Amino acid sequence: MIIQKQVHEMFFYPFVIDAQTGKQVSVNVVPAAQADIAATIDDPKWQTDWNSEYLTAPSVERFAVKSLDNELIGLGAYQIRDRKAYVFIVYMESAPHSNPTMQKQEDRKYYGIGALLIAYGIKYSIDHGCRGDVVFEAKTEELAAHYESDFRAVRIPSEFSGGPKRYMLADEAAWAVFSRFLKEENDE
Repeated sequence: MIIQKQVHEMFFYPFVIDAQTGKQVSVNVVPAAQADIAATIDDPKWQTDWNSEYLTAPSVERFAVKSLDNELIGLGAYQIRDRKAYVFIVYMESAPHSNPTMQKQEDRKYYGIGALLIAYGIKYSIDHGCRGDVVFEAKTEELAAHYESDFRAVRIPSEFSGGPKRYMLADEAAWAVFSRFLKEENDE
């Protein structure tokens, strides 16, 4: 008797949600090109200077979220910290057309960009031997509440007294975010 075993492989499947239809839109996450960074200073301007010293430090890697037709949807910056203990998500931002602080909810083109950029940080952490652990900061109280309630992020001490609220995703909480972006592929 021959027993055939079907093997299912999982792969990272990045997507955002079309705000009008509620459907998943496949995207690519690629190293940010200089043209992507330059686009952040064109109209409509992004909130952040992606050419700043902070975001161009040699230890920081920047990635662009792009639609399949190359539309820039978001940017994320990642840095390996503490001898590969974790990945610090230095910054993440949605393009103006989808940025919740720049657009009313009903006017946004896409949503789910922040979740994707966090999941990509977890992937980056796994790929670089950091076990999927990520740390990031909340720029606002609203983001802090969002990270705690929607991602189950755990508050950790700030880097310096009076600094922004810092959060960590590790273990089951990181897996819960990351696994949203995994897709099963049949290996036949």
